[in-house]
Amino acid sequence: MNKRAKSRKFLSLLLSLAMVLGICGTALADEVTGLEDESVTVTVDGEDVELANADGESVAPVIIDGSTYLPIRAVAEALGLDVEWIGGATREVQLTTGGETAPADTAAVAMATVELPAGTLLGYEDDGVYAFKGIPYATAERFQSPVAVEAYPNGFYAALAYGPVAPQDKTLPNELSSGDIILADFVNPTSATSDMIGNETCQYLNVWSSDLTAKKPVIVFFHGGGLNNGASNEQSVYTGEFIVESEEAVFVTVNHRLNVLGFLDMSEYGEEYASSAIAGIEDCVVALQWVHDNIAKFGGDPGNVTIVGQSGGGVKVSTLACMSDTVDLFDKVFVMSGRISNVPKSVGLETTHKLVDYLASQGVAKDDILETLVNMPYEELYNTTKAAGVSNWSNTCYGNGTYETPLIDNEGNINPYAAQRTWIIGADYSEMSVNAFGLMGALNMDEYLPNITDEIATERLTAKYGDNTEQFIALYREAYPNKPLAEALYLNPSAGGNTTVNFSGQSRKETIEVLCPALAAGGVTVYNYVAAYTLPVFGGVTTHHCADIGFWFNSIAKNDYLVQGDRANAYALASTMSGALAAFAATGDPSTAELEWKPWTADEHNTMVFDTESYLGTDFDTELYKLMFAE
Repeated sequence: MNKRAKSRKFLSLLLSLAMVLGICGTALADEVTGLEDESVTVTVDGEDVELANADGESVAPVIIDGSTYLPIRAVAEALGLDVEWIGGATREVQLTTGGETAPADTAAVAMATVELPAGTLLGYEDDGVYAFKGIPYATAERFQSPVAVEAYPNGFYAALAYGPVAPQDKTLPNELSSGDIILADFVNPTSATSDMIGNETCQYLNVWSSDLTAKKPVIVFFHGGGLNNGASNEQSVYTGEFIVESEEAVFVTVNHRLNVLGFLDMSEYGEEYASSAIAGIEDCVVALQWVHDNIAKFGGDPGNVTIVGQSGGGVKVSTLACMSDTVDLFDKVFVMSGRISNVPKSVGLETTHKLVDYLASQGVAKDDILETLVNMPYEELYNTTKAAGVSNWSNTCYGNGTYETPLIDNEGNINPYAAQRTWIIGADYSEMSVNAFGLMGALNMDEYLPNITDEIATERLTAKYGDNTEQFIALYREAYPNKPLAEALYLNPSAGGNTTVNFSGQSRKETIEVLCPALAAGGVTVYNYVAAYTLPVFGGVTTHHCADIGFWFNSIAKNDYLVQGDRANAYALASTMSGALAAFAATGDPSTAELEWKPWTADEHNTMVFDTESYLGTDFDTELYKLMFAE
């Protein structure tokens, strides 16, 4: 239920009458057993209700034979209220007084201002949460390094809505089919895919806080989408409104240049383009410098900053951690299902030469290349990169600017700046092998979990693992004792990248065989996890790429339909995971009072498995993955 809802009490005669009615109502039945259950939530007309007796003492609802009867049923009868049983569940009960009712009211949204060196910033406060959206932090000429915004026009800026995003396929007409949008938006709902506004001036960030005068840890999130697309407001769960309310943190999200605008190496065309191959990353550096210089005005501690990157955001944060000019800007890094680049500058230059050769084949003179690329309208530039075969931007290239060496080089050496940080690296249970796409894309009912018996699962596993199937099943059940065998079919099968291209934090295999061991061997403190919860939607959908984001940010209310039918477990897990993130941001240790999370070390290969029953496993799936990839 909404944690910001107001509470009310039913006292004295009302509850006494209700209890009498409830007792009489059950007296006609056979013997029943009642058990108080404080986890049941009750609302009247949208407001949380705290039940109390005549002495003002709190009273919990009672579960009898699996149904909520006392005092819920009694209160309903006493007040003549209608009862709505949410999704058939008995752990969440809504009462209404009947007829059309308005949503529960709260205080009006209020203006909120902060005074920054650049001027006065206007945001808003909504029920105790402050939001400042679309704050400009930099500008840049195409392919050139960013310049920080030093002053707002007339000394004032209204940060009331998200700013423009980097131009990309999602901001162009006819680049995405309706099918692409529908499938992606159902499993990873967006707030802006269909109407993101692209602008080459896209350097904007957003801040959420619950106390502008505090000194809280700061979490800065860099979105996914490879280095091709995405935005700070693309997915609904990217919002920081929930985690700043439930945890002690200030939350920041960032837009920056992407694709050809952010990562084309134009260094051979002049000193002003020396760092063009990482222009998008340089935007992120300026954003972090803005956080360092200004976040205290929002209740954040500039000396305690954690950066989080999901998917393509993993490339961004792991690159930022390797740069000499970010040492004082953050000290903790969280790679969430992310890639980690290991690509030299020469590869970026090869991409540029390929694009230049294509332009030459289209009649562009050598002396006109720079002017053509700088002045070409973005849509034409985008289409030109596609035609030239250089439109997939996935990796940053070291050897540019202050990004001199990768996180892990081919000899296993750790970048000296990255080694100063504390890390979390982990991935989703299925990542890209989820059953949802077969269900939605082709209505393939072979992917419908309730249809997959142990016998059917064994047959399909045998087709893949042959004589090793029996051993695989035994290892799987040891690793995931609470999961049905059907879900073994969707265990993350990625082999990852390689040391000449990139490492993939999306690959469970590569994470436990390469990434964590290399970091631990280099003296780096690193924590590892698997997000393994199964969403109840469509009969069960295993945790896929992006599905865990809302749990980490405690924002699954934005995608509530995906957890409908198992809300109690889902929201409890979101509290657990966001609590771990907040603990990590505060201290560098993600352990909480609820869960002890030990780091991965050379001697102890620990992994936190997040599920309805989360647990810390030591080498819990090492043998399983060895068998999965056995020759």
